[in-house]
Amino acid sequence: MRTVILSDIHANLEALETVLEDVGSRAHDRIICLGDVIGYGPDPCACIDLVEKHCAFSLLGNHDFACLYEPTNFNPIAVQGSYWTRAQFEPSSGGVRDEHAARRQAFLHLMRTYAFLDDDRDYLLVHASPRKPLSEYLFQDDVQKPGKIAAAFGAMRGSYAFVGHTHVPGVFSAEHDERGRVSMASLFEFDYGNELPGPFELDTVEGRMSFIVNPGSVGQPRDGDPRASYAILDTSGRVPVIEFHRVSYPAEVTRSKILANDQLADRLGDRLIAGE
Repeated sequence: MRTVILSDIHANLEALETVLEDVGSRAHDRIICLGDVIGYGPDPCACIDLVEKHCAFSLLGNHDFACLYEPTNFNPIAVQGSYWTRAQFEPSSGGVRDEHAARRQAFLHLMRTYAFLDDDRDYLLVHASPRKPLSEYLFQDDVQKPGKIAAAFGAMRGSYAFVGHTHVPGVFSAEHDERGRVSMASLFEFDYGNELPGPFELDTVEGRMSFIVNPGSVGQPRDGDPRASYAILDTSGRVPVIEFHRVSYPAEVTRSKILANDQLADRLGDRLIAGE
């Protein structure tokens, strides 16, 4: 089974369309999304429609949650963007609800905070981290904080977790002791997706290793590479394999839409060009 894993689309229609086109050129069995379909970007409705059409399911991201409920602990730029995004799903003038708006709201409301791939508890899917599915960031520098990383791995029920939220593609790995606990002396590795030369084997070495994989961001990459990022998980062999893919898309088009919208901060468009 080859599963395409998307995350952090952030209402960037040009990036999502380009990624879906690229996905269509590669062998795959299904597409899933780890959340943050909306927020920040200029095309929330179109992106929800595409995710609903092409993805088997999408998890709930913190920006999806903010646009549905309340943007708590957000900076002012994100708060303003969340309220504008929410307005796109409100009833139309006269109090008559647009049937498409109702469908999109229903799709968002049905998003789960976590899932197991094919109900296999060895494969956990969340937006942020195994410990805090909606809010905890796992950064590269966290390899210097063994307590935080150990807690993230300790919250996993199986060997594999797939997360988004940081907008940076890569793989964390942990070694376990004979009791199955994460050893503080273990090596935790992180590799940027665009540094990986090819498919990356997720070999548990007879249960002694576990992995947290981030596919990166479709709509707002933050690793210095402005190309859209996604991953494909191949579970057809003895050892699961993760492939990272980067795709160039017309970011200037998305940026222009943001600059033309007085409810979305210019910074949200500018950062797309720099990939930060």
